[in-house]
Amino acid sequence: MQNQWYDPNKVFLFSNEIGKPIRPDSISQWWIRFKKRNNLGNIRFHDLRHLSVTFLIHKGLPIKTISDRARHTNIRTTMNLYGHIIVEIDELAAEHFSIFFDQKMQIKKFCPKNLFSLL
Repeated sequence: MQNQWYDPNKVFLFSNEIGKPIRPDSISQWWIRFKKRNNLGNIRFHDLRHLSVTFLIHKGLPIKTISDRARHTNIRTTMNLYGHIIVEIDELAAEHFSIFFDQKMQIKKFCPKNLFSLL
């Protein structure tokens, strides 16, 4: 059997194995059944989009990469929607530097000798 794509000029977000689009109500019905089987409660399908972006932010990927994956036309859209999460992650990262302010003995464990002389 020859490998043929349904429409070589189009790529659909939801398609079958040959690229033929799946009806939107099929996705909705599948999601309802999936939530029920997995006891997920009231989670909208669109919430998965936000979950994936938030996950990638927590993993430290560059915002431009995340913005491209989310298909935002402008990185400002990503920053407007998820900037508060980025600030939270940055604050968490800053907490890791508290080790430098605890005791000088602890600092010596983490700093090379030439860096420690600058402190």
